[in-house]
Amino acid sequence: MRKIIYIVLIGIFFINCGGREYDEMQIRLQQLNAYNKADSVFNTTKEAKAVVDYFEDHGTPNEQMLAYYLLGRAYYDIHEAPMALNSFQTAIEKADTTAEDCDFRQLSRVYGQMSDIFYYQGLYEQEIEFEDISAYYGWKGKDTLNALLSMAGQTLAYLQLNKIDSAIVVCENVVNLFDKFGYKKEAASYCSTILIELIDRGEISKAKSYMNRYEKESGFFDQNYNIEKGRESYYYTKGYYYFAINDYDSAEYYYRKELNEGKDFNNQNGASRGLAILFQKTHQPDSAAKYALYSYEMNDSVYAQRTTSKVEQMQGMYDYSRNEKIARQEKERADKEEKMVNTILSIMVVSILVIFYIARIIYEKRKAEKQAYIQKISDLAKDQIEITKLRSIAEHTEELSQLITEKESQIAIMANDIESYKERLGSQKKSAESVLEESDVYIDLQKKAIKAIVLDDDDWYQINMIAIEVLPNFYKFISSKKLDLNDKEFKTCILMRMHFRPKDIANMLGVSQAYITKIRNNMMPKLFGIEGNSKELDNRIMQFM
Repeated sequence: MRKIIYIVLIGIFFINCGGREYDEMQIRLQQLNAYNKADSVFNTTKEAKAVVDYFEDHGTPNEQMLAYYLLGRAYYDIHEAPMALNSFQTAIEKADTTAEDCDFRQLSRVYGQMSDIFYYQGLYEQEIEFEDISAYYGWKGKDTLNALLSMAGQTLAYLQLNKIDSAIVVCENVVNLFDKFGYKKEAASYCSTILIELIDRGEISKAKSYMNRYEKESGFFDQNYNIEKGRESYYYTKGYYYFAINDYDSAEYYYRKELNEGKDFNNQNGASRGLAILFQKTHQPDSAAKYALYSYEMNDSVYAQRTTSKVEQMQGMYDYSRNEKIARQEKERADKEEKMVNTILSIMVVSILVIFYIARIIYEKRKAEKQAYIQKISDLAKDQIEITKLRSIAEHTEELSQLITEKESQIAIMANDIESYKERLGSQKKSAESVLEESDVYIDLQKKAIKAIVLDDDDWYQINMIAIEVLPNFYKFISSKKLDLNDKEFKTCILMRMHFRPKDIANMLGVSQAYITKIRNNMMPKLFGIEGNSKELDNRIMQFM
């Protein structure tokens, strides 16, 4: 009994695992389908192959058809037309058209995709055949719009085959059906497909009616009847219409409009050809020759471009049947590319990890240097305050003088270390003045100056810190003059360099303004060894950064 229960539990476990895998693959299938519906371009077949591999053994006919259809779309986007056709053909074979739940809408799209490939390869008979089947399954799946679009696609194929009557019949039938089912914009859009043919047949009034509808209802024109970018070839059609009714001024206007606005080969060729014929008709031989030559050059370029494109397309489409040899070769090539991509990705990942590791080491090193730098500035500021206090002692014993000398030596060493670090770091992006004025310490000092608060040791510690950091050359200069200055003079110089006014300096030092004025007037000889007034003193001090 226990053995039976054990077997049942194992069975339930595997059923649950299988169910979770199916749910996951179903999500991937629908995500891939949504990606395709959004007109996104596939750049790999990897995900589509994974979905096909799973649903080949686990999926319903509809899921298998969809999976192979998406694989075909992926192959098509990476320019593997034979493999795309192979996948679309497999998708058709997977469909169970006898089942009540057969997804005829999807089957219609498969045939539609195959017909597109046939059209671009010049296989117009096959294109018409597959558009016809696509329309049939579109109607059967109640996908009216797709059925009508498939029917409409036959018009261009008939035109390429020079079956003008068939093209006109199909186009007018589709336009009527678009109208019948409420697709007014699509109906108006397809009105432009056979305009040239109607004009050539002398059906001028019908052509004019179709032109008016195209311009008013297609949604491709602005309020001034300028067509949207990429559709400028319509101006040739309109010029052709006016040429047919002998309105040569209007014809010239639209040919030139195409020439000016349509910059691709086809528009340049069409417009120049139209102008050449027009000027020949109106007996302007010089202009006719000019545009005939330009048309010839454009036509030659177009021919070369189309020939090259045609050769490439035919090479890509060669033997589009389900040739096992081609399929095997393509699979081997794809596997080789995938292996190469995986190798490159592995190298990139390893490289990124190495770069990240090195960057981390450099970051930690710079972080430690920065912390040491900040600590040195802090120590230097503290030592400056301490040495100022030591100097202020009235009686200098030998021991005190030795202590002062030791402190000054330590200060000199720290100052050199700070300078060395700043040289390695490089010059600051911001100016010293900007850094100073934007610092919290400076802003706080301004507030205290306004409130006439006398600065304490902590304030001077902060002042020394920012002076060492932001104004190193000034601080080095003023420190070298310490023996010549008393405490108030030294502090006055620092506050002057920080742009504080004499009145504010007096308040911050707790002395009279007259005292500060006296200091400023007598400072030039002590600092610079020359006589000078307070204004000259300010100018010289401000030169230090």
